[in-house]
Amino acid sequence: MSRYPERIVCLAAEVPGILKELGALDRVVGISAYTTDPKEALAIPKVSGFQHGSVDRILGQKPDVVVLTSAVQQKLAQGLIDRGASIVHLSPHRLEDLYHNVRLLGALVGESVRAAELANRLKAEVERVRSQSHHLKYSPRVYFEEWMDPLIVGIGWVSDLIDAAGGMDIFRARSLEGRRSRDRIVEPHEWIDAKPDVILASWCGKPVQMDQIRSRPGAQEVPAIQNGRIYEVDGTVLQCGTRLVDRLAEMAQIIEKAVS
Repeated sequence: MSRYPERIVCLAAEVPGILKELGALDRVVGISAYTTDPKEALAIPKVSGFQHGSVDRILGQKPDVVVLTSAVQQKLAQGLIDRGASIVHLSPHRLEDLYHNVRLLGALVGESVRAAELANRLKAEVERVRSQSHHLKYSPRVYFEEWMDPLIVGIGWVSDLIDAAGGMDIFRARSLEGRRSRDRIVEPHEWIDAKPDVILASWCGKPVQMDQIRSRPGAQEVPAIQNGRIYEVDGTVLQCGTRLVDRLAEMAQIIEKAVS
């Protein structure tokens, strides 16, 4: 019998992508309905949502371990613990946590060397983009919106991506301090008053309504609105997984265009 788990349920949408890179996707027997990547994972049974899920359905896959993420899944994690399940509950907040979690998952599946290589490769790509961004004429002010009612700004790793891409996150302090979404709520006037040059939005599983943002009171006084620099970002930016380097590349292109 293997000393590493052979049946893994991933309730964190970013984990199947990491396990694929580690050569362990074939051990995944259940995923979250919010999983979109990698494509090979979409054939795996969907056993849960994000915040809510059936413990019976999850345990029906007979997992050796269940991987969860964030405080949002705390109740689900407790339900699994109460039923005797083994869990790994990740809690990423900053970009550095991506590298740590890659190594942690590598140790979990017996692929520590491969995980270290992946973590180093991801970090090197981030630093490559950061180095290129140093050549920008200036750092444009960037507003990232994770939710619209109430207004919630991006989590710490999103702010880190903006910084690496050469932007100045107008709510960076809020993002770095706020692990929970309720700690990252801003008042409607705050982003208006900050006058961002670029607006990035990803509404956590819901399509961004650009016209709704443009029609907010005072929005027409914002440089980003005046210059048409408002962009929807793929939802994987809200998952602390390998696709963050793709989102970083897109942010860097947007920010470079804003200062050209």
